[in-house]
Amino acid sequence: MPKTGLTPEQIKDRAIECTIARMRKFGHEKVRLSDIAKDLGVSHAALYSHFADKAALFDAVSERWLRGLDGELDAVCANEQKLDSLALLTEWFLTLHRAKCTKVRNDPELYRAFNFSALIEKPFVRMHMQNMDRQLNTLLKEAVERKLLRGEPKQLIPIFFEATMSFHHPILVSQYINEEREDILRNILNVLFDGLK
Repeated sequence: MPKTGLTPEQIKDRAIECTIARMRKFGHEKVRLSDIAKDLGVSHAALYSHFADKAALFDAVSERWLRGLDGELDAVCANEQKLDSLALLTEWFLTLHRAKCTKVRNDPELYRAFNFSALIEKPFVRMHMQNMDRQLNTLLKEAVERKLLRGEPKQLIPIFFEATMSFHHPILVSQYINEEREDILRNILNVLFDGLK
């Protein structure tokens, strides 16, 4: 265990927390690994053993947020509210949309870093996309089995994603952030549901 009394995993977690705090205060462009190391009371070299560079640190920040978002979406899929299949699909898309909007409004610097990661499709972004694909496949499969929708879930996934793109794509969410769009999202989903009955 290092002189800080922290385990390597704790140092990594604390580095992410310090990075988030500095991004919020100074903007992501002014974050430096040397400052994070100083905040933690570790050497610059010790921090490099966890993060190759500043981009890797930003990736860790974005990955943490996406893991949290995946958890929120998994909670919707658990359906503790006992919603019917179509209401559950609507809730899933609303949860995704709200999470992105909240991040843009409340954490613009962190969202900017995430947006950059999403554009270059890092492994953790691909994992997030795979998780969403899995979740949506489960929800659509249930709706098809209950004869509320027709079609193969795997073929329906891209239809739903494309139709709702402006409600969850990083750039488009930012573009429309000053508009209240939940009713539009509900209407689009209802059109899809009607067309696929």
